[in-house]
Amino acid sequence: MLKIDISKAISPRFGTYLLGIVPGLYFESSIALGQPHFAVSLISRVREIFPFGPFALLGVFLASALFIGQGFFLLAWIVELLIVSAFAIWRYAIKITLGSGWLYRWFGKLQGIPPKQNLLIRALGKAMFWGRRHNFSFEARPILKCLYIATKQLLKTQYGIERTFNRDDSEWGVWYAVLGKPLKDFGEASMFAKTFLGTGLAGLTALYALPPLRMRYFLALSLVFMFSGLFTSVNLVLWRFSPAKSSLARLRSVLLGLSELKAMTEKEGKPGEEPTATISAGSGG
Repeated sequence: MLKIDISKAISPRFGTYLLGIVPGLYFESSIALGQPHFAVSLISRVREIFPFGPFALLGVFLASALFIGQGFFLLAWIVELLIVSAFAIWRYAIKITLGSGWLYRWFGKLQGIPPKQNLLIRALGKAMFWGRRHNFSFEARPILKCLYIATKQLLKTQYGIERTFNRDDSEWGVWYAVLGKPLKDFGEASMFAKTFLGTGLAGLTALYALPPLRMRYFLALSLVFMFSGLFTSVNLVLWRFSPAKSSLARLRSVLLGLSELKAMTEKEGKPGEEPTATISAGSGG
């Protein structure tokens, strides 16, 4: 039986590339609403030089929106990168100060035997306990145990690698970083954040360029888009830097890889089925 899979001719990330058209459309629509005479004169000038029909003119409008929107999409990606860098610097600063071993040893000497219980000791102890919780979370321990079991099973089933990890093995986190299937929820949330943040930035740019747009309704709409993107980006960063939440996300990723591997194995092992030839229309060697 011959099956032709046309869907493989389109890249899975094709829709991601088209998301840049959203902030571009918002920016161009804002310009058209803020200065309609300018938009009409621009369209008339284009049609004088290039005798485009209505559909061709619509295609040029969408292409220009995609081109402009990619700039705002890139700007949103830079803002998201700055947010991640700020959280990384903040976590590193906590690690070398309140969560550091040298401060913990110095605090032990400061307490003395028997431990002192003055106001400075109590305040510093609470601050150090808060700082050390960022390096290791007790909530993540049962999740890490489950992650260890799932990772070991995936290595053995899919790659034929049998490994037994120790607590201090440097390869412990390496396998976690490369195994499993990417979670669609986090990928879609990241695209949502960049799209809405880029749309808000496009609105603020149009607001700065066109004084007629400086009304509270348009400003409120642009701020809603921008803060929605920022809120989603910060929430994703909190998931990434939380030991318990990031371990839970890795566990879901590894379990998803195991479930897909099991489904593939069961499908290939069904008796009485003839192998099917699949022709993909995608590019290939």
